[in-house]
Amino acid sequence: MKSILYKILMLFIVSFLLISQGCSKKMNNLNEELPIQPTEPSVDNNDSLKIYKPKEFAGMDYNNKDSKWAYARSRQSEHFIVFWGASYGKNDPNASTVPEAYRVDIDDLLAKAEQFYQLNITTLKFAERKMNRSNLDKYKMMIFVHYTTDWMAYGGGYDDTIGALWINPATCKPVGAVIAHEIGHSFQYQVFADLKGGHGFRYGFGGKNGNGFWEQTAQWQAYQTYPDQAFSGHDFTVYTENYYRHIHHEKYRYASYFIHWYWANKHGIDMIGRIWREALKPEDPVQAYMRITGINVNQFNSEIYEAATRFVTWDLNSIREYGKNYIGKLTTKFTRQSNGSLRVTYDRCPGTTGYNVIPLDLPAAGTKVTTSFKGLTNVPGFNTVDPTRSGWRYGYVALLKDGTRVYGEMAQGADNEVSFTVPVNCSNLWFVVTGAPTVYEPHAWDDVDTNDEQWPYEVKFTNTTAIGYNDVISQPKDITFNYDVSFAADAALYSGTKVNVNATQLGEAFAISSADLADLMTSGKIKFYAVESNGSLNPNNTATGYGHWFTEKGNVTQWGAASAFFSEFNAGTIGFSIGQYPGALTAGQKYTFKQAMVYNYNGTKTVQATFVFTLNIK
Repeated sequence: MKSILYKILMLFIVSFLLISQGCSKKMNNLNEELPIQPTEPSVDNNDSLKIYKPKEFAGMDYNNKDSKWAYARSRQSEHFIVFWGASYGKNDPNASTVPEAYRVDIDDLLAKAEQFYQLNITTLKFAERKMNRSNLDKYKMMIFVHYTTDWMAYGGGYDDTIGALWINPATCKPVGAVIAHEIGHSFQYQVFADLKGGHGFRYGFGGKNGNGFWEQTAQWQAYQTYPDQAFSGHDFTVYTENYYRHIHHEKYRYASYFIHWYWANKHGIDMIGRIWREALKPEDPVQAYMRITGINVNQFNSEIYEAATRFVTWDLNSIREYGKNYIGKLTTKFTRQSNGSLRVTYDRCPGTTGYNVIPLDLPAAGTKVTTSFKGLTNVPGFNTVDPTRSGWRYGYVALLKDGTRVYGEMAQGADNEVSFTVPVNCSNLWFVVTGAPTVYEPHAWDDVDTNDEQWPYEVKFTNTTAIGYNDVISQPKDITFNYDVSFAADAALYSGTKVNVNATQLGEAFAISSADLADLMTSGKIKFYAVESNGSLNPNNTATGYGHWFTEKGNVTQWGAASAFFSEFNAGTIGFSIGQYPGALTAGQKYTFKQAMVYNYNGTKTVQATFVFTLNIK
């Protein structure tokens, strides 16, 4: 959001550079609740809806081609009018005479805008048409295309009357999630414009002026049309590093959109629109949700736990398929205590509504694993909270090889043991912890982490360990991992697959906690190599990060005509991304290559982990 939320205005430049996503603008002060005072609109006689003239345009004549915004430089669809800047002159914005950087396909923009309009009206129900309850029954929404290469993507509206957005040409190359996001803001703006009073979240939460729900929701609105981008975009990475925070935390306001899918899955896709329209100042979205659905804080905490367990494998109908390649990406950190238990770190400690997903080593089917859980309050190194409100929820999630999910019983309490029997054909096992205080308090946007609510804990496992936190009891030794990998030949894309390394085996071989692997690689104590076909180690990375392009014979090369496939290692997730140069691989053929890590310990001693990949091309 822009001018209505000064916090967002201050952070806009940084946020925008990170995510290439604009924020809404042209709003009144958060605390103002003004009646509609429209000026007399100009009328397009070819359409039933009018064109609103904002107060700031009172002296402007749309019919004068020399005006900043003029009908001579506009085009309309059923529910939108697009104006483009005077610098376009008499040219259509998509004409070949317009420099490419400034071109906009106005017809495509209007067609997509209508698609997003129908989504927000018919499906998400942010406004009610043809019931005499919305200014959308009177006016078309407005789009202003500025002739500039400076990024501009703001959605909001004018005079608490009608939604609008302000964009530059780059936002339309192509018209997609950015425009869907900003039109989402325009519909958020429309809520207060239509309903007035305390509706539409025109206020901050927790006694502060800002709220991140505008950006959270606009992302979710956009991803109704572009759901794959909820995972493939930069914002998902931000989520994986911040999901332990309050769901409305400012640090990941562009990335915290999964709770919307949970609420929509539970109550219908119009639930988010209901929250926007039915919330009353000073409620935050959680308080509004509890009131609207008739649940108390105890029930809400149980729902947050259920949502967290679903997010482990993205087990909701609307996102399950899109999230299948992003299972296991949520990060957690611990410090080992003298008694062998693991204490969550400050920078991953769950806040209210936040959660942790702890991947566990997978024992044999039928094994009973047990977690000893101990909730902590006001221990050194964490933020101070009211201990009488402390609470947690926790339990297990298992993923079977056929894609079936198995959910353990939810447990709670500050001191407890909870067990789970590993099912047959299990492929992954996790332990989930959520922050669940007995009294809910809204999160205030103040850009200060030290007053955020935190609910730390310790866990100790029996018959399993947290992946990355294996006991270090052996001497370092060499190890070889062999992988048979299959994927289809691709003439157009750099497609391939991912390979997860058994982090416990790697950690035990190197006699390190595998959670320390990334730091050891950064420091240079563990070096990454390609293994040439003659067995020599090549230290030169030719792909992204720790990675190499290879020839068909498995020798290192640069990207280009001589390259056949690549392999890149991610030290954070302890896994490889393997892909192909388009058109370079032949179906039915096998290709072999090797990579390695060499750990230098005790000054002069070394051990090596070798990764041997056999690619079976289909």
